[in-house]
Amino acid sequence: MVIDKTYTHSDFRGQIFMPAPVTPFAPGGDLMLDAYSEILEWYLGHQADALLIAGNNGEGYALSSDELRQVTETALKTVAGRVPIFVHVSRTSNAESIALARVAADAGAPGICLMGQPFIHAATKAEIVARFEAVAKAVPLPMLAFNSMHYTQFCLTPDILSAIADVAPVCAVKNTVTDFDHITTMIAELGDRFPIMWGGATTLITGLLLGSGGFVGTGVEFFGRDCKDQFLAVHDMTPEERTNLALSFGPVTNAVQRLSPPPSGLKAALNMIGLPAGVPREPVQPATPDVEDAIRDVFRRIGILEEHAVKRA
Repeated sequence: MVIDKTYTHSDFRGQIFMPAPVTPFAPGGDLMLDAYSEILEWYLGHQADALLIAGNNGEGYALSSDELRQVTETALKTVAGRVPIFVHVSRTSNAESIALARVAADAGAPGICLMGQPFIHAATKAEIVARFEAVAKAVPLPMLAFNSMHYTQFCLTPDILSAIADVAPVCAVKNTVTDFDHITTMIAELGDRFPIMWGGATTLITGLLLGSGGFVGTGVEFFGRDCKDQFLAVHDMTPEERTNLALSFGPVTNAVQRLSPPPSGLKAALNMIGLPAGVPREPVQPATPDVEDAIRDVFRRIGILEEHAVKRA
């Protein structure tokens, strides 16, 4: 049973899969745009309903405004309208975020992604809401709201998010908060307005069962071209089947996200299965040989290297 949700403030339907692809860099730091196009095509072939461009996996924080334009233009040319894309434009100041949002809009982006003030401690509700309102007024594109306590040190509670949605065109939410009270309340209070997607490995399956709007979880894509169907099938699985899926997904996402500073592990994993993910841009260093060995061991145990390797010409 796939949950067929209709949202009052979004064109999305049902539970969706929105990957956040990496941005390939050469060892010297140059953008690899042809490789980027190949990466995006791979994600499109893995049931992606939308793409988050230049997010944390995409090292958007390391891109200049001109590079963000190039990445956005490459994404738009590659995707060619098949799915929506959201370009992450968050910077600490509103002015910088607005400037990047304008770059994305001028390049043709159909949507932007914004989080609260990154790295600002104890921002007030009024300040957070005003930030989203300012960006929305300057660049009135559909918005993916990104709730990440790791980067912002505060949580977009249902009350704050509701106030944001009253002043900004929020059409989806990426939520990485893993507290179960928060998950339940968020879905209950706002789950009918727009898809509230989960990114945490420990809560993804639970969020899906509770009726969330889907997932932006890194690691899902390594489960094959039908990865979305596999995870949405949790509604019809037995408890044992759900446990087995969780016991597979947990080690994969841990290996690619937590054994080294992101996105070095994810890039190493993508390179491992034959994709041209390149290396991270400094100050993040490539995954060490020990981390690569650990990822390879997990992938072999789960069967990823044997069953889902990419065949490159």
